Amino acid sequence: TVVAAWGWGRSRRAVLTPATLIPLMLAAQIGLGAWVVWLETPAVPVMIHLTFAMIILGMLNWITALAGPELTGPGTPARSTTRPSRFPALVYGTTAAVFLLLLVGAYVRASGAGWACVGFPDCNGQALPFGSGPAVDLHLTHRLLAFVVGGLAFATAWQARRVLPGVARLANVLAGLVLVQIGIGAVAVLGGPGWVVQSAHVAGAAAVWSMAVALAGRTWRTGRTEDSQSVADDRSTAEERPAGVTVGARRSARETAAAYVQLTKPRVMGLLLITTLAAMLMAERGFPPLPLILFTLLGGALAAGGAGAINHYIDRDVDELMGRTATRPIPCGLLPPRNALTFGIVLGASSFALMALTVNLLAASLSLLALLFYVFVYSLWLKRLTSINIVIGGAAGAVPPVVGVAAVTNEISPLAMFLFTIIFIWTPPHFWALSLLMRRQYAAAGIPMLPIVRGDDETRRQILWYSLAMVALTIVVFWAGLLGALYLVAALVLGGLFVWYAVRLLCEATDPAARRLFRYSMLYLALLFTAMVVDRQVLG
Repeated sequence: TVVAAWGWGRSRRAVLTPATLIPLMLAAQIGLGAWVVWLETPAVPVMIHLTFAMIILGMLNWITALAGPELTGPGTPARSTTRPSRFPALVYGTTAAVFLLLLVGAYVRASGAGWACVGFPDCNGQALPFGSGPAVDLHLTHRLLAFVVGGLAFATAWQARRVLPGVARLANVLAGLVLVQIGIGAVAVLGGPGWVVQSAHVAGAAAVWSMAVALAGRTWRTGRTEDSQSVADDRSTAEERPAGVTVGARRSARETAAAYVQLTKPRVMGLLLITTLAAMLMAERGFPPLPLILFTLLGGALAAGGAGAINHYIDRDVDELMGRTATRPIPCGLLPPRNALTFGIVLGASSFALMALTVNLLAASLSLLALLFYVFVYSLWLKRLTSINIVIGGAAGAVPPVVGVAAVTNEISPLAMFLFTIIFIWTPPHFWALSLLMRRQYAAAGIPMLPIVRGDDETRRQILWYSLAMVALTIVVFWAGLLGALYLVAALVLGGLFVWYAVRLLCEATDPAARRLFRYSMLYLALLFTAMVVDRQVLG
């Protein structure tokens, strides 16, 4: 394969690079095999050994997908010159999810957790018995990831028919293989261990992975024409870009690093990490171990940054139409779209691996769930579909405190659910205040935010109603006995100011009033969680 790649495909880096890496990966695989034998098959080396095998298999499938004939004819639609398709992001995200499922599945198999749950779809007679032990938690994580991959595979098959019929057959086969693989897993846990079923499950995993990589490779190859057209468009419209920005110009390492940092949306990340840390301190009723705090916050930062980077990739077509987002790295040409997507996927996968190894599987799974929800439910689906996009999509930003509690207690407690609900209800008035300021830009980009669909007056009324509901919920937390009097005083004062800003916005109906509410809403959340921590530390 290497000889063929260097002889015939030297100009095709997408083929040459993986072909050259395969012998190196194979040498590492042989060394890992020796390690497994020497250590008498402990779980982690076995997982790494199987993972390397799948990476080699994936490289071969990638080369095959790119070395085949071009997708031409009636099966390939004309590319849009106005808005880039979001279908590639769905395909690449599905492929990344399949690989993550492989990692978890390899560890489940190596550690013997495959038989920790009996029954399907329940586990030992219960729906989701998280907290019953590490083996059960690991098994349940694998099951939930399998269902997520199944949903993504069927969504990919559905979208392929409408967006890119040339790869629809591959997408359909992928969805069918995932369904078969879930069925094999069900047979395994219902019928007990057996070498036939175990071998079939590993073979099914290899087939699913191979098809996912093949689909990603064909999608990438089909999109090269669109990318070439985009480069030509960039050159022809260079004068329309912000001053000082030149597509393809050489930039310093510092400028490139700053662009990647901007992809992670550091301001949003900071608020998410504050709520995570506060939840950890409340759950511990003290100060958790410093390594646990550092690994949890680092994992949360990676997940939030990954979600932000993928969102930059998905929204690159509308970002260039809005003044607030036109200077982001992709619209400005600072970074290629594909780099942003790859960066986001790597951050998300790193987050799950780090938290699973250093915190616990529940916290890692919740963090990954928030990323997937933000990308696939909000960014790819709801944002451009309905005016209640942020009402439902805000659930992703409400997960970090649940992750913080789970990191300390390894369970989802009533306190965690209250924290989740508070942020869930806080998100709409916070974001709607911003949408009032940016309504013209959202309208130009075709995003159906509430002010555009139902008008400014209705948006201001909804902000007030949600503000009242949020303040009422913060008081319920006190009456439920989860927090004390010190917190209650802070909640009443801070909530009263929030409602006052909302009333002023309703009465004045001006942009300055919306701006004041938007800025205060961020301060409100930070101070409210600070009051919660102080209350728990002082009053216990």
